[in-house]
Amino acid sequence: MSPRHLLSDPGTLVVFTYAPAGLGHLRVTNSLSAGLPKGVKTVLLGSSDKGIEAIHKFISIHVVTRRLMEWFQRGRPQKIFTFFYRRYLRAGSEEMKKKIEEIFEQQIDVPKRVVIVATHFGLAHKIAAVKKEIEEKTGAKIVLVVQVTDDTPQYIWCVPGADVIFVPSRKTMLELKEYALNSNFENVKIEVLPYPVNPLLSKKLSSTNYQNRLKQVSPDSGETVDFCLPVPGAAVGMDFLHHIIPQLQSKNSNFRFHVVCKEAPFTRQFLQDVKSFPNVQLHTSKQDREIVDVYEKIYEENIISFEVTKPSEQSFKALYDFDMQGGSILLFSNPVGRQERDNLDFLRRHKLMFDQKLTERLWSYSDAGKSLSGALKKNLMLECNSIRCFLLPFGSQRAANFIWWCIKNRVFECLIRNYSSEIANKDFEARSNGVDLFWSKVALLV
Repeated sequence: MSPRHLLSDPGTLVVFTYAPAGLGHLRVTNSLSAGLPKGVKTVLLGSSDKGIEAIHKFISIHVVTRRLMEWFQRGRPQKIFTFFYRRYLRAGSEEMKKKIEEIFEQQIDVPKRVVIVATHFGLAHKIAAVKKEIEEKTGAKIVLVVQVTDDTPQYIWCVPGADVIFVPSRKTMLELKEYALNSNFENVKIEVLPYPVNPLLSKKLSSTNYQNRLKQVSPDSGETVDFCLPVPGAAVGMDFLHHIIPQLQSKNSNFRFHVVCKEAPFTRQFLQDVKSFPNVQLHTSKQDREIVDVYEKIYEENIISFEVTKPSEQSFKALYDFDMQGGSILLFSNPVGRQERDNLDFLRRHKLMFDQKLTERLWSYSDAGKSLSGALKKNLMLECNSIRCFLLPFGSQRAANFIWWCIKNRVFECLIRNYSSEIANKDFEARSNGVDLFWSKVALLV
């Protein structure tokens, strides 16, 4: 039997884990699920650990705790923090053990092999702590696969006991391997795979729809221009989105905004305000999983040309080409936290985004209202054959002005017309087939 067929064998069960901590790890879970070979038995294992959710929200929303957390993400403080946090996570793994045992009890045919996919480090550590016990009790082979959801070498992603940890870049792999070696963790297998973006959104656009995307970014086409604005799970940056919508609308009445937001007490006021703006389509749900599904549906049902988002795991949508369904131009707000700066570094290293010097030069032209011409225009034309995204200047007014300036000066049009998928995807890490490679690798472990 080939390794791929072992996944769809009746004796194999794939378990996807889910924690109430933002939308990032859930989006990655969705992407991996969408690329599963046919006939694979799957179960979703949710965690009711409110501690993970509370910590995530508290750190994301409060400036002081964010700064404190930043301090804990580097150097010696990171080592100390990781040591104690890992112990805390592993000490509280009894509930996880019971849930996995319940999964075995619920199966008509007892699985011989169980692949557990963890896209959240908290759940990964809990499962690693009880993996051997469950194997001994059930007689099944448990394969724990950890997918790192940012290109960040934060030590907490090093999970002793995992069968493999997949990371988006060699840079992150080397740093985590060095940490594992210095911590005397034996046999921690860390491998590089392209980031797993959803294969459903990598479908090629028809030539008509591709031309429509091209017209949307042109200053004189008169087309409706579709923007997607996903509000993060912790609702960071709502003020920025709240202000940038009317500022962009004042530039062009053809702009249409698809706002994707979870219904929660802390988003209620934002949703009420945004509802009154013209040309805004609200897509909401109280459930995280539904929000992720709705977001993907927007891309399937519309030709989205721009997405204004944080440089979170959304950064890796830059791995789609412009002629793919998910290939909108990504416009990033200011990074929050180390992992978002690390993601921007990934994009710059792979030339999917202009370097900071050229970006700031474009900002200054926009601020001064200068037309794009001469050496800068030539430079742009030469360099934009792999560019997929931009970092926006700080502040919603400047950001809106910059987006409009780029449209008027045909910067976005230049990006799409000069883009070469061969150049953009020549590095292994920058390819969009990560999900397919993920399951090929996992099948070998099974």
